[in-house]
Amino acid sequence: MAEGKDAERLVAGRYRLLRRLGAGGMGRVWLAYDQKLECEVALKELTLPVGVPEEELSARIARARVEARHAARLRSHPHVATVHDVVEESGLPWIVMGFVPGARDLAEVVREHGPLSPAETARTGLAVLDALMAGHRAGILHRDVKPANILLTEPGPQISGGGEGGQVLLADYGISLQPESGETRLTGSSGIVGTPGFLAPERARGVPPSPASDLFSLGATLYYAVEGSGPFDRPTPFETLTALLFEEPPRPTRPETWNRSWPA
Repeated sequence: MAEGKDAERLVAGRYRLLRRLGAGGMGRVWLAYDQKLECEVALKELTLPVGVPEEELSARIARARVEARHAARLRSHPHVATVHDVVEESGLPWIVMGFVPGARDLAEVVREHGPLSPAETARTGLAVLDALMAGHRAGILHRDVKPANILLTEPGPQISGGGEGGQVLLADYGISLQPESGETRLTGSSGIVGTPGFLAPERARGVPPSPASDLFSLGATLYYAVEGSGPFDRPTPFETLTALLFEEPPRPTRPETWNRSWPA
């Protein structure tokens, strides 16, 4: 059941919250029951800091609608997490998404099972690359490719054994951007939007994002998948950004990775 005061809460008169699936900087994701269609869905709730200024509130609400619109444009893609609708509750948007039973993000899978095999990493990378390219053809940049935003199903034996595996889904278009649209852009207090260890260096320098920026982030994510740590991981975000900007990524340490995928 949902925790505390949210137990059995009904959103938009239709979606009954069951339990929380996860949380991030922009919102919480719930498992909910759609009482109209009688099925389970995932519901993303926009979370706001206490005392957020009205201008920022409006911008975040606009961004949530942009996120849903971008993901919905790609919902027919087999490797993009499906968005069905946006509903409002108490003046705030909730994004209705397809629920994928058993899905866990790549970061969680690696923490619990260790690095993926090179074959499974390649399979995951090709799936996410296909999703990114579909977005790029539509003029949409994801801007936050990282292990926590890649969902995998059926981990365990298939992951460690390098077999067929399950679904691979790119999720969370919360800071995605369609540069030519003139839509509301999300900005951070530091001027950097994204996750330091998986950010392209040019974005850390303030250069406008491009498809190449998404591909760099995918590369850093696949390094994490096969090594178990990011190429620029450091103790603090500042040290991570410094490494990203001024250091080369270390060579992989796993022998099978070195032999197959890293130039001499």
